[in-house]
Order: sequence, then structure tokens, then C-alpha cells
Amino acid sequence: MSIKLNLSAILLIAFGSIGICDASEPGKNIEATPQKVTLSAKQRGDLARSIVRKWAPAVQNQGGSVNEWALKIGRFVGTADAINVQQAAAMPTYQSMMGVLQGQPAASESIQKAVASGGQITAALLGSTIADTTYTPLPNGRCRIADSRVINSMTSPSVVRGIDVEDTTSYTSQGGSGSTAGDGAVNCGIPSFATSFAISVTVLPPPGQEGIFKVFQNGTSYTTGNTVFFTNGTSGTTSDLIVRSCQSCALELSIFSNAQTHYVLDVIGYFMPPEATALQCLETAEDITPAPGVAAGDTDNRFAPACPAGYTQTATNCKATSFLMPIVYSAGGTCSARNNSSGVQYLKASRTCCRVPGR
Repeated sequence: MSIKLNLSAILLIAFGSIGICDASEPGKNIEATPQKVTLSAKQRGDLARSIVRKWAPAVQNQGGSVNEWALKIGRFVGTADAINVQQAAAMPTYQSMMGVLQGQPAASESIQKAVASGGQITAALLGSTIADTTYTPLPNGRCRIADSRVINSMTSPSVVRGIDVEDTTSYTSQGGSGSTAGDGAVNCGIPSFATSFAISVTVLPPPGQEGIFKVFQNGTSYTTGNTVFFTNGTSGTTSDLIVRSCQSCALELSIFSNAQTHYVLDVIGYFMPPEATALQCLETAEDITPAPGVAAGDTDNRFAPACPAGYTQTATNCKATSFLMPIVYSAGGTCSARNNSSGVQYLKASRTCCRVPGR
């Protein structure tokens, strides 16, 4: 099966949209230190092309839009954690690739289960939530992505209509207005490749109409969708639904109604795998030898203040005011030293405390 896809052009658009330029030397190796791995724009582009070429057939076989999916991948790889990008490019299944790219540890149980699937791509796996997703409410409460009253466009009976949620500059064509904070131009904080959405659905039928209204993952049958019932004489029916997202589609969701009706769709949050984030660290205050200090030939022990609630100690920091006052013990927030100089010296102790900021 051939795929008509200009990867270079698509990924150039994706990387250009986030303003990355490559100033690295041709063939320059990836810079790496024990604390940080960096990728140049060229290296990210090469990895994005590798991922797209490898998995485009799977996306196409399942009816997804390869071009739209490639654009999303390009944008995502352009800003994703460097280690995640490198590991994702080496994953043997689509499911494990997407999970690692979004931040799940490669050694986690859900990723290992995805790897064990042996690379078999099925409708159940493609775009799967894979496991252990985390709910994140939108920063400004809710995002109005569609309101058919604004565009005067009720549903047509038994006709499926696509709904755009991610990677759009405006929801105006759907009657949406973004969030109450006016940040609809940046998707109201909705990221690329969300696995599911929490949606508030309001159905507003005209007099005499009754039926069912469904919201479901684009690319699947409306019969799989969540159902909101509306009856003759009601002024409106509201339900909160959890709906899977099509990660390879230009339009992530679809709606269906067997009768004419107006509708309002608000996204209130989304589900994604927990993402890998840098540790959030601080250093406590120092415990310092009180005056008159440590006399020549004497020893001193200092005990660093405890870490704040929610933080875990990752290091004990010991400082002496002379190279002739060597640290002989450093652990658990305790510092011990002997003053081998001929004058008075001081010893200081503090802790480095860190926590993992979660999504």
C-alpha cells in the first residue's frame, strides 16, 4: 500500500510553526550529561521523520489522516522531552511509542505490556489510552469548542458531524468561543494527543423534537458513543461525558443525532498518560556553627533543617570556610568536620529537597 505523503514538507510546516531553527553543525552529536540530554532541531526533525515513516502505514490502515497525524507528531516532537523522543523512536509498537513520547517511563508496566503486544496494530490499540492516564482540568474551568446556535446549524437527522478539539487556532467555525479567559486561540490549554476528553454536553431541541444525541471518537461508529436523551417539550438537557479522542484524525470527535437539535459542547478537562517532568528542587536554610566558631584542632557537627512537607531529601550539602577543614561525614542532613587550620573556622549544613510535579 503506497502512502502519498511528503514528510519533509509536512514536518517543515510542523517545526516552522513552533519557531525552531537549527544552528548546529552538520553531523554534530547529541549533547549529553548525566543531568540533561539535548537535541538540536535537525536531530528532532530526523527523529520525527523516523517515527512518521514507521507508523504512517498503521495510521492509514486504521482510517486516520496521515497528514494531520504527521503534523501533530512534528509539533509534539519539536518540544517534547529529549529522552522521551529518543526512546519513542525505538519503540516496537505504536502504542508504546505514543506512551513513551507523552512521558510514560519506558520501564512502566503499561509500556511493557504494549511492547509485549508484539507490534500488532489494531483498532483497539491505535490511539489507545494504554493505561494509567491522569485527568487534568482545564486551567480556566471550561472551553467552549462548539455552539450550533451561534452558527445557526442544527444537526441533520442521522448525519455524523466532526468536531475539532486540538491544534486549532479558533473554534469560531463551530460556534465555539474558547474559555472565559479568552484564550481560545491557544486551544484553552488542551494539548496534542489527549487520549480522552471530559465534555459537558447541552442539547437544546426545538419544540416537538425528541431523540438521542451522541458524542464519540471520530473514525468509529456512532453506536459506540455516549448517549444524551432529549424529549419533546424539554428546554435543554445537559450531561457530562468522557469521550475517547481520535489521535490520528484532523477532527478528534464526532456527534450524531437522529433528530434536528442545537447543541453546546464544553471541554472541562482531558486525560493523558502521566508525563515525565523535571524535579522541582529547593535548598533549605543553612545550619551554621555559632560564634565563636570551631577552634583550631576541634571538630563540629551541623544538622540541616528538615525538608518541607511534600519534598524528599536528595542531597546533604556541607560547606567549610577553609580547605583545611575537611568534611569527614555527610549523610542524612548531618555534616561533620575537623578544623586542621591554625585559626577559627565555620561549618554549614543544608539539604537539597525535591518533589516530582505531576500533571
